[in-house]
Amino acid sequence: FFFFFFFFKQKTAYEISACLVGSEMCIRDSCFHPTLPWIMATFHNGNINLYDYAAKRLIHHFEEHVGPVRGIDIHRTQPLFVTGGDDFKVKLWNLNERRSLYTFNSHNDYIRTVQFHWELPWILSASDDQTIRIFNWQNRSCIALLTGHSHYVMSAFFSPEESLIISSSLDESVRIWDYSDLQQKYSSSRGSATRPSDFATTDVTVKIIIDGHEKPVNWAAFHPKKRLVVSGADDKTIKVWRYQDTRAWEVETLRGHGHNVTSCLFHPRHDLVVSVSEDKTVKMWDYNNNFMLNLCKRDTDRFWVVCAHATLNYLAAGHDTGFTVFKLESDRPPLARVTANMLAMVTKHELQLHDLSAGSTSALCPVNIAVSCEILNNYPKCIHYNQFDISAKAFALNYREVTPEEFRRFQVFVFPSSTKEKASKEPSFSELGHAVFIGKDKLCVCKDKQVLILE
Repeated sequence: FFFFFFFFKQKTAYEISACLVGSEMCIRDSCFHPTLPWIMATFHNGNINLYDYAAKRLIHHFEEHVGPVRGIDIHRTQPLFVTGGDDFKVKLWNLNERRSLYTFNSHNDYIRTVQFHWELPWILSASDDQTIRIFNWQNRSCIALLTGHSHYVMSAFFSPEESLIISSSLDESVRIWDYSDLQQKYSSSRGSATRPSDFATTDVTVKIIIDGHEKPVNWAAFHPKKRLVVSGADDKTIKVWRYQDTRAWEVETLRGHGHNVTSCLFHPRHDLVVSVSEDKTVKMWDYNNNFMLNLCKRDTDRFWVVCAHATLNYLAAGHDTGFTVFKLESDRPPLARVTANMLAMVTKHELQLHDLSAGSTSALCPVNIAVSCEILNNYPKCIHYNQFDISAKAFALNYREVTPEEFRRFQVFVFPSSTKEKASKEPSFSELGHAVFIGKDKLCVCKDKQVLILE
């Protein structure tokens, strides 16, 4: 068996940090390791691969499923991962020992998604047999059977904050389930459980049914902190919902994809939704302002899944021939040298001066106050300090490309040389283009493929 992969950079609105592509291997699911620079991916040919995305290399290859493997999840604290495939099997693996530990055979059709509970020894699975099941991976039993969907269940996930489960189905609905009774029963019985029959009533009940999509729903996910859910469907839309008690209402409908939306999620740290589609694009949405940005577009490959690292600035999108690991913003703040012992830096929404000799920091002003697009806070890409003027401290902040309308934007801030004088927090100049200082009162600006000299 030979496995070939290669790396490339792709020009998009944001930085692509690494891309690993397998030969004719359609990605079905992917998941980041919580602490190590690893990512696991499942393929249509039944392979499960473990990669080091920092070193851009394949670490290990797993094979036991027969047919496509559609779901995978890595445990937060234990050296375990779980997979589900078209062979109707849910498999529990030991990541350190590189072997399968146990196989759950309760489902009667393809398994779409699998997930570990964030605290309890549970595995959640969604299947084309129109059911959702909860397995106890410690005593290796099925402890809950969720029925109610009338078509394939495409996804099912635990809420990261509450005793809730969200599911999506080709019956055009999204359901929110309450498993608090099951959790209480599990706690009181110290984890003992019985095996339900295929039509048994369980301790998990439907709390909310959402019927807002016009076509089958492929994905639904909770917000990591807020009482919001996001869903993507074959009607080419992404919908954001707010839920409370036993009802849910639509907050926003995001339109822009040209084909079925296959996966979507809330960004862990920003008010953003990231989605992928069979239209061969990855898109990002500011759902508060209904603003869309194309992150990536491929010529021939459809995208099937997107996942985000829980704590780090990484996302991954799987497509027909591999997957792309990318960042939405740079981890390194822009810097400019002011003197031998002083640096200017943009961090925490501020332009700051760092005195290296004294080890002190002083805030000069907030940034972005004149930038119209607030998506990802639109951090400056680089800073230029005016070395030609010793009577004042002048900085040109150049912002990255955000939308086709924005192109590049820069702001000029001028501060008095003495810290005793009052400084203005408003930019003295703001315009489209990219600017550098070429004299005491001169700026060289690149704009619309032209070079302008401003005084």
